[in-house]
Amino acid sequence: MKPYLELMRVNNCAMAAIAVLIGYTIVTFDFSIGVALAMVSAFLICGAGQAINDIFDYKIDKKINKKKPIPSGKVSRSNATIFSAILFLVGIILAFFINPLAFTIAVIFSILLILYASVLYKVKYLGNIVVALGTAFTFIFGASVTETIPLLIIIFAMSAFFANMSREITKDFEDLKKDKGFKKTLPMISKKLAKSFAVSYHLLAILFAMLAFAFFLSNNIAYFIMVLLATLTFGRSIKLLLKNDYKRSQKNCKKGMLFSLLAYVTAIIR
Repeated sequence: MKPYLELMRVNNCAMAAIAVLIGYTIVTFDFSIGVALAMVSAFLICGAGQAINDIFDYKIDKKINKKKPIPSGKVSRSNATIFSAILFLVGIILAFFINPLAFTIAVIFSILLILYASVLYKVKYLGNIVVALGTAFTFIFGASVTETIPLLIIIFAMSAFFANMSREITKDFEDLKKDKGFKKTLPMISKKLAKSFAVSYHLLAILFAMLAFAFFLSNNIAYFIMVLLATLTFGRSIKLLLKNDYKRSQKNCKKGMLFSLLAYVTAIIR
């Protein structure tokens, strides 16, 4: 099973499941079998999305990253396709048993992930939106178990969306050579424009996080400290991006997103 777990990127899947739990517990602490189903559903759909992405990235990985499960021969493309389809199907079925809202979200994002891997990968700047939306909606998916989506969850989702958009664009700078001839990214169109968008998205992510503090969490010092750390880290990411140090910029962006996630955790207790 190890190659299949590598194909799923289980760490990313686990983060998706945690985000679902955060979205749910911000609304209520009452245990529900629904949240367990939602966490597993998000884990499986995220894994399916990662797997199908590798299926369509086969030609690129064969030249650049031969250690991945498919180009290394550990998993065949046909088996990977079957595996991805099963993960999508089980994830959607689990969401069906939660409620209609959760089921709708699971179906929509399964379709978007398939479109991203099969079609939008060629126009990566559109695919970036799908990836960022997928991350943002994990919080909404968690809240959907309660059939209530409070404004605070929407604000968190917006902050997560913009943080992910900035990281996706920064990652595109880092992958310029790898993507050339295979994908169309924003930095390929205009580096100046891409940097402007990345910086703007960083600032918008911070803005929405601060709005959550101002209107809902003004007494939560732990949340403020985590957002401050995220802000400082995003600021360093911007500085490195402008200096063309894309690898370190992307890493700092990822650290800033981790601080943001910890901030959302502190928001559970308020």
